[in-house]
Amino acid sequence: MILPIVLISMLFQAGAAAPECPKVNVLKDVVCDMPSFKEVSPLVFSSIRSAKAWLSRGGKKLEVLLSNGDFSAEQMANSYVLPLKKKSEFILVVTFLNADKPVVEGDYSPAAGYGKPFWSYAEIRVLSGPQGTNVSFGAGEGSARILSMKNGRVCGTFALTRKNALDEIAASVIGEFNVEMAVSKY
Repeated sequence: MILPIVLISMLFQAGAAAPECPKVNVLKDVVCDMPSFKEVSPLVFSSIRSAKAWLSRGGKKLEVLLSNGDFSAEQMANSYVLPLKKKSEFILVVTFLNADKPVVEGDYSPAAGYGKPFWSYAEIRVLSGPQGTNVSFGAGEGSARILSMKNGRVCGTFALTRKNALDEIAASVIGEFNVEMAVSKY
């Protein structure tokens, strides 16, 4: 009697439709207790003007890039020379890595750890100091999900957090993306 129920359950799961891609790029929540982030706050996260993904040659690293400024994928992906001109601008970067294998659709987590399969992390690039800085959220909890990765586009969701010693949220970034994907020549 249990076997038919298990088979029916498996058939429903196998035939279940894949989650639908978000229609728009949106940041639902961004919190960070780092001094560089606080220096440029408050930032306006309701208007995403540039949204792209940057896939490394070989496909082992995918960066989803969301910004309120007008930038190309290549500009946003450059973590050494930031294109930011105003303190009100930001570039949010959600990174997906799959150890030594190409990034694929699926669930990624900061808890997986550096160099491990299905690892993700997030940082925000802001104009703090003379050249700007990359501020890590230091997330250790949550997940980032790639729902679809085809036809030069990638879509998904993310909800990454870091708690302080009092178990309070010290950093958090929650959002959705559906972006064109560029491939690096490097």
